[in-house]
Amino acid sequence: MILRAIALFLLSLCTCIGQAQTTKRSFLVCGDHQVLLVDYEQSNDTIPNVVWTWDAHKANDLPEEYRLKRFNSVDDCKAIRNGKEILVSSSSGAVAVVERKTSKVKFYASVPNAHSIELLPGNYLAAAASTADKGNRIMIFDLKDRGKSVYTDSLYSAHGVVWDDRRKSLFALGYDVLREYKLAAGGQLQLEQHWKIPGIGGHDLQPTPDGKSLLVTEHEGAWKFDIATHRFSKIEGFPDAENIKSLGQNKNGQYIFTVPEESWWTFHVEFFNPARRFAFPDMKVYKARWFSQ
Repeated sequence: MILRAIALFLLSLCTCIGQAQTTKRSFLVCGDHQVLLVDYEQSNDTIPNVVWTWDAHKANDLPEEYRLKRFNSVDDCKAIRNGKEILVSSSSGAVAVVERKTSKVKFYASVPNAHSIELLPGNYLAAAASTADKGNRIMIFDLKDRGKSVYTDSLYSAHGVVWDDRRKSLFALGYDVLREYKLAAGGQLQLEQHWKIPGIGGHDLQPTPDGKSLLVTEHEGAWKFDIATHRFSKIEGFPDAENIKSLGQNKNGQYIFTVPEESWWTFHVEFFNPARRFAFPDMKVYKARWFSQ
């Protein structure tokens, strides 16, 4: 009986530990020339517990033009490769891949008014270049060959790129359209199909945790796009708003989002289901992302 009780105790302890590991939450915040990693669980009230920072102005492995100018308005940040690397894009005109452990820049490239970035199979990188001279397009880079893109396709006000590994498709969001591409040899893209979004000014594009839908924001609000039925629907209970800059959801169903307070930036990161709010008074926050490991 004693051995059985001990075994049950150890089993329950392992279960609790496993649950703690699966529910641990952290998130990325980007704005100005920085990317922050925040521990959601260890934050106090509205005060974020920042556990890692990448500051472009201190990245001495970047050329001066990139370090002091092209990364002055970081507008997207995504964790890849089990959180070992961070994708960074800046509307000042650049994208980068940063190693989180060392903060070293492993790749960087010029992208006019970059608004989103995504890792593709075959060591390729997709970037959304929004309205700018030589912008309004999707650009594909080979991470083994820094510099010129290997492929581009025009897309007015390109703002979002998301790779769907289940369907082997790249989804891209523009001013009033959502596109699906297939990746071909050499980083080339082939347009598969497209849909008009319910509004204009398409802004953010992120997958839902189950991979069945895409979260889409545009000038007047947020939507969920069912990939199988190709239908847009409002998100039940979500506190809709204009010009939502970023929107994501974790496996527990909690949403993370940012809404401008002044011009295009905010000083807060918002959460819904359950609700919470973190303050970043010294930073012009643009987007926030759940951190995936």
